[in-house]
Amino acid sequence: MNDLSKLMKTDPETGTRMLLRQYGGLAYCIVRRVLKGYPEDDVEECVSDVFYYLYRHRKRLDFSDGALKAYLIRTAEHRAIDHQRKCARMPVPQEDALWEATASERSAEEEALCALSREELIDRIRALGEPDASILLMKYWLDLTCADIGERLGMRPNTVAVRAGRALKRIRETWKGEAE
Repeated sequence: MNDLSKLMKTDPETGTRMLLRQYGGLAYCIVRRVLKGYPEDDVEECVSDVFYYLYRHRKRLDFSDGALKAYLIRTAEHRAIDHQRKCARMPVPQEDALWEATASERSAEEEALCALSREELIDRIRALGEPDASILLMKYWLDLTCADIGERLGMRPNTVAVRAGRALKRIRETWKGEAE
């Protein structure tokens, strides 16, 4: 542990990579246990938040024997619990209000086609779960930036962008799967 302690102080990037190699599986198991039933993307994001947190607070951490492992375990548990709380606080999206706010005047035929595809799309977005559903609705219906969405949901803008990309990819894959 002394090598890791020195490495975290002198070369934090290499130390963090070594820490990830050594304790990544442990952090993953802890986060997976707390976030049971959550999408795999949420678990991976939470694990990466654990190591980012350790990296960011490396100057005030005690890296003596056993202390780092105990701190990593507690950090993983707390980050996963924080993620659960954040998801529980998120508002349920109001799709119809969002849709009506952006709808323009259409013919009866266009309205009927849009209603069918709108319902199907909304069902697919809902199936993504939170916070991905909220992110997509805010991004594409309300036309908010990732920074604005992140501020509203308590996430970093780059996290919002990554989650939006992954959510769109999952929706595309389900549509492609049905077309084949």
